[in-house]
Amino acid sequence: MMSLSRPQWGRILILSISFFALFSEVAGAFEKEVYDCNAAGNREVLTTIDLKLSKKYKKQKAEIREEVKASNETMKVRLAFFPFLDPPMNLAIGKCVSAEEGRLAIKTATTYNRGVGFLVMQELLPHHWVRIGLTDLAELAWVPVAPEDMARLSDPALSTEAFQSVYRELATLKERKLPFGMGTKQIEAAEGK
Repeated sequence: MMSLSRPQWGRILILSISFFALFSEVAGAFEKEVYDCNAAGNREVLTTIDLKLSKKYKKQKAEIREEVKASNETMKVRLAFFPFLDPPMNLAIGKCVSAEEGRLAIKTATTYNRGVGFLVMQELLPHHWVRIGLTDLAELAWVPVAPEDMARLSDPALSTEAFQSVYRELATLKERKLPFGMGTKQIEAAEGK
């Protein structure tokens, strides 16, 4: 084993401290910036509803687009078709989507996608988007939701803030899947939530 002299240990110590200081400075540069939905430039952004449909609706594409657009004229509507039988029964609502737009998304998912069985974690979504039947996020980001919870989320009395709060509560993972089929582990709620 090689022994180091006192000056060599000093250099190693200085290099280590410099490395950790640089690393913490770089890590601080990548902190998440808080997105303000009510900021001047963000209020004008239109909400987009991205609806993945079963192939059985292919001939009704224009009618479905017009129906959704008629319910809320300020939303952009994008339709796509699932290549297999039916798209997954999931719903994703971004953090800047109003309660009215969210309730329209729930109604649309119920009408054209057999209902809602899963909500998608909001941290993974664009702020001004609603996605129904999405397939580009892993199933680990889908949180199962009960019909009574969907009824609570669909309540017309909810303001946008209350709607978003209920959505975040319902779309938070309550358990983590363990590797190799070893079951699941409950996730403890963070203090102060």
